[in-house]
Amino acid sequence: MYTSTEDARSDLFLSGAVYVIGPAVVEILVELLRLNRLPGATIVLLLVIPVVTTALVPILLMRYRGESFGQYGYGAGLPPNFGVGLLLALPIIVVSVLAATMAGNPLNGLGVGDVILSGGDAMPVALLLSRLLGWLGLGFLGVYATVKARDAFRSDFRTVRDEAIWLGKILAAVAAVAVSIALLLTLPSQSELAGAGLGLLPILLLPLGVAGSVVLLLRTLRGPSATSRATMLTPVVLLAVGPFQLSFSGTALALSVWRAALYAGVGLMIGALQESRRSALACLGLTIAIALLTPL
Repeated sequence: MYTSTEDARSDLFLSGAVYVIGPAVVEILVELLRLNRLPGATIVLLLVIPVVTTALVPILLMRYRGESFGQYGYGAGLPPNFGVGLLLALPIIVVSVLAATMAGNPLNGLGVGDVILSGGDAMPVALLLSRLLGWLGLGFLGVYATVKARDAFRSDFRTVRDEAIWLGKILAAVAAVAVSIALLLTLPSQSELAGAGLGLLPILLLPLGVAGSVVLLLRTLRGPSATSRATMLTPVVLLAVGPFQLSFSGTALALSVWRAALYAGVGLMIGALQESRRSALACLGLTIAIALLTPL
C-alpha cells in the first residue's frame, strides 16, 4: 500500500484533528441541540462519541482511498499476535489490581470490576462499553496513524528497538516529573485527586505498569525491523495529546501530564507492534485488555 506524501499527511492530520478537538465540538453540539434531554440519549452518546472521535474518520478515509482493513494488518497473525497484545497488558493489569487491593477492593475501578460491583446496573455497563469502544477506536486510530506516517514523513531509517528505547526513556522521565509534582502538590490535600477519580496508589503504580509493559515489549520484538523516528513518534504524540488539558491548577496540570505520559506509552507500544509485526491484532489485544481490566 502506498499513498502520496501529501495525501498521507492530509489523512493523518484530519484524523488526528478530529480526535483532539472532536469531543469538544460534539459536546457543544449536544448542548446546542439539547440532545442530552432526549430519553436514552445519555447512553447512546456514551457509545457513539468514542467511535465518532477515533475510528470513524479513518474508516471513511480508507473507503475514500479504496483501502482495505487487511492493508493495515487486521487479520494477519491471528491468534499469536493477539495473544502478544494481551501479554503486554499484563504488567498494567497487575499494578491496577495491586493498587485496588491496597485501597480496599481488588475490583474497584477496573472496568469489568465496576460492573460486577454494581450488580449489573445499566449505567456501569454502558460506561464499560463506552470504555471498550473508546480504547478499540483509539487502538485503531494509533494503527492507522502509524501506517500513514510511513508515507507522510520521510526520514532516516532506524530499528524499532532503538526508537522504542529512546522514546521510552523520554516518557519515563516525563512521567516521573509529573508524578513528583502531583504528589508534592496533593500531599496537603486529597480533594483534587478525589475530584479526578484518582488516588495516590494509582498515580504511583500505573506508570510502573506501563513501563513494565514497554520492557516486555522490547523482549518480544523480533527481527531487525526498520522504521523511522517520525513513524514511531506519530502514535506517541497523537495518544498523548488527546487526554492532555491545560489548567491554571498546578495539580490538575501535573495530573494531565501524568495521564498524557501513560497514553503516550500505550501509543509507543502500538507503534512498535505495528512496525515490527505488520499486524494490528496485537494492538487489538492490548487495547481490549486495558479497557476491561485497568482504570487507565
